[in-house]
Amino acid sequence: MAVLVALLRAVNVGGTGRLPMRELREACTQAGLEQVSSYVASGNLVFASGKSATAVKALIAGLLRDRFGLGKNHVIIRTPAELAKVVAANPFPDAAEARPNLMHVSFLEDRPQVGAAAALAAFKGPERLHLDGDCLYVDFAEGVARSKLTPSFLDKALKVAATARNWNTVNKLLEMARAIEP
Repeated sequence: MAVLVALLRAVNVGGTGRLPMRELREACTQAGLEQVSSYVASGNLVFASGKSATAVKALIAGLLRDRFGLGKNHVIIRTPAELAKVVAANPFPDAAEARPNLMHVSFLEDRPQVGAAAALAAFKGPERLHLDGDCLYVDFAEGVARSKLTPSFLDKALKVAATARNWNTVNKLLEMARAIEP
């Protein structure tokens, strides 16, 4: 059994993608995932499975589409080891310490296309950005709500689906995953 973390995009954000976590946990358990837990209502699952990450991604995407009518949501899967690498590679430890709720990591469905780094470098704002493989670190030092660094800008710049979590959530998911690792 492998422990995996599923990060769902566009769940319970801004009144869209309504999905009760209790119902999602139950559906995942009925579909064969084990020790399923969720963290906050924005689509974070931690579980164990004997299936591959690719198979689990397809399973959860199918549940979102067929059972909950959420066909446009992306499912990004990470292992505890991958989350630990994200935490260890944080280029903005000062932000993680001082304002963990404003320090975000966007988990990318795949590596961004050529030119993504240049597109991000063209962004002029107070945020600090660092692209590292299949994740993007963002320090929203002046707040997320007022930022002009929007999901649509990131989608265009990265040309790959992504979903962001704040530093507190990243660390909590890693803690939860490690708690059920064999």
